[in-house]
Amino acid sequence: MESAGPLKIYFLPFFAQGHQIPLVQLARLIAARGHHVTIVTTPANAQLFQKTIHDDIVSGHHIRVRLIKFPNTHLGLPEGVENLVSATTSATAGKIHMAAHLIQSEVEAALKESPPDVFIPDILFTWSKDLCKSLQIPRLVFNPISIFDVCMIQAIKAHPEAFLSDSGPYQIPGLPHPLTLPVKPSPGFAALTESLLEGEEGSHGVIVNSFAELDAEYTQHYENLTGRKVWHVGPSSLMVEQSVKKPAIVNETRHESLTWLDSKEKDSVLYVCFGSLSLLSDKQLYELATALDASGHSFILVVHRKNKEEEEEEKWLPEGFEEKIGKEKRGMLIRGWAPQPSILSHPAVGGFLTHCGWNAVAEAISAGVPMVTMPGFSDQYYNEKLITEVHGFGVEVGAAEWSISPYEGKKEVVSGERIEEAVKRLMDKGEEGEKIRKKAREMQEKAWRAVGEGGSSHNSLTALLDHLKPLLPK
Repeated sequence: MESAGPLKIYFLPFFAQGHQIPLVQLARLIAARGHHVTIVTTPANAQLFQKTIHDDIVSGHHIRVRLIKFPNTHLGLPEGVENLVSATTSATAGKIHMAAHLIQSEVEAALKESPPDVFIPDILFTWSKDLCKSLQIPRLVFNPISIFDVCMIQAIKAHPEAFLSDSGPYQIPGLPHPLTLPVKPSPGFAALTESLLEGEEGSHGVIVNSFAELDAEYTQHYENLTGRKVWHVGPSSLMVEQSVKKPAIVNETRHESLTWLDSKEKDSVLYVCFGSLSLLSDKQLYELATALDASGHSFILVVHRKNKEEEEEEKWLPEGFEEKIGKEKRGMLIRGWAPQPSILSHPAVGGFLTHCGWNAVAEAISAGVPMVTMPGFSDQYYNEKLITEVHGFGVEVGAAEWSISPYEGKKEVVSGERIEEAVKRLMDKGEEGEKIRKKAREMQEKAWRAVGEGGSSHNSLTALLDHLKPLLPK
């Protein structure tokens, strides 16, 4: 049967790069298939992706940005601070999270003014459930993490008895694999995640930035539990690379880290980065630096200190650390931004010590790089288990305590010895490291197959749009 025409779909990304980037990528993928896409967002958030979508619009893809006001004055936030990328404290981050609930009336006005055929908000906008019900607009929920994480959240909610002991590891029952958590989820995190699960109710299904082969048995587990459909459309960055034509980048200056990597042997360098939000305490950074030095392996260490005073910046460095690694040509310290996807794709990089943020995990999988996992906050503790216990393409460092916020360094630190041991397990030329490396390459192949023509994510996006077409007004 012929489709009645293009779907009119509104997207509402949450105010954090880890949420916004994959949802904007999904919007671009859908626009590239001829549908009319509107991204509802605030001015400063729009600026973060305006350049990305500009060339799509020039290419004739239907992408519109509908601006709504961010409640800065109401929350006492400076003008232009509208995304967690601008936050440096938990208090500021809390206000940005609060803003997600205060924009409801603005979003409602936008939906009433020109009703879409489908509304796809981020999972954090839990109020969208009741709003779409009252406006009778079909809704799908976008979840920027893995469906595996959602299964973990549900299992933890269903089995509070698993956490009666004061010390871990804690066995999580009721899942396709026997899984453990080294530390207890904090009560605040449990409450937040449970409200997210409620936000999924009443939707046509959940869209995730993952691929079916990575979520293995967990998709079926989730669908059996909830009766809701899961649509895998990731890794979204790879999907965009394959499906949306990108202009050639002209006159781009090559980052010095890539030139430094050119001089290194294949798989010999460990890339170390904890994302743009996670702040490690000085004590933890000291343990990390000493571990990297003691491991004997080459490394690139990326550090941001955005809520530290300038003069405090170097207090964490072990004495003579920077001079030593420079003299030995064994290490490179990058303060601030680094071209992560390019670094991970470099043949010299043989491992990634990561906080397990979902976008970082997807980038590592896409590049076929095995991981050393050291989760920072929130769902990252679950992601670690998917990497190490379910699929085995990483080595677990673990965490000393559970944190909801990335902005304050943890009181409990992971010892340098523990980090050093995990790094050596992966980077030493031993049997274990090679086995893990092989699994990472296998998962990379699955990811690339998933996003290609006829692959699981490519087909899932087609099936999702076919599922939505009957929703068009007759």
